[in-house]
Amino acid sequence: MAKKKKSIFKIRYFLILLALYFLCRILMAYLPVGKASINYSGDITEKGMVEVGGIVKKVGIDNLKELEDSIKSLSWVESAEFKRNILRELKIFVVSRVPVARVANIGGKVIDKEGNIFDFDRADSLVEVELSEGVSEREIARAIGILKFLPDFNIDRIRIDREGVRTESLNLDILWGNDEFKRKSEVMNVILGDNITAFKGTLDFRFKNMVVLRR
Repeated sequence: MAKKKKSIFKIRYFLILLALYFLCRILMAYLPVGKASINYSGDITEKGMVEVGGIVKKVGIDNLKELEDSIKSLSWVESAEFKRNILRELKIFVVSRVPVARVANIGGKVIDKEGNIFDFDRADSLVEVELSEGVSEREIARAIGILKFLPDFNIDRIRIDREGVRTESLNLDILWGNDEFKRKSEVMNVILGDNITAFKGTLDFRFKNMVVLRR
């Protein structure tokens, strides 16, 4: 009998906790937000923080859809999420894009691994990318993907045009074409081996089943 009463008590206790949980969720959903805090993730510039703060101040925290769309419209923002708590506080989590290269001849413009171009004021140490007119974000992203296959290879500049991708370094220029970058990087390592940093010349991968070396 005692075990039965104990079991009933546990069930009632669980139901009470469940009811309190849903009550809290309802209150969080319908009570007006009293204040907001912004949390950043990534390398955020001072200018970026000012931009987000200005949007929150202008749009307000009542219309979350408009606020989310406005923050995500910033070119450097990768994602924006919102969480409300029982204390009527809105927490805004803003994640920045990660720059992997900078655009040549345009100060403060960088590119992330998806090929998105955005503003960033600390780009001097990044690989320089020269873009021809009409190159799409998809083509840029594909070209930037070369970097992950060459982690220990010093590249000074990447050129992207209709003929494909070209990487330039102090001693070695490589014409990659438009595809199969991983396979071509493996072929390059086989051809040059330990001489990869000492080789002076050009490797041309634009021809099918052929690699041309020019010194």
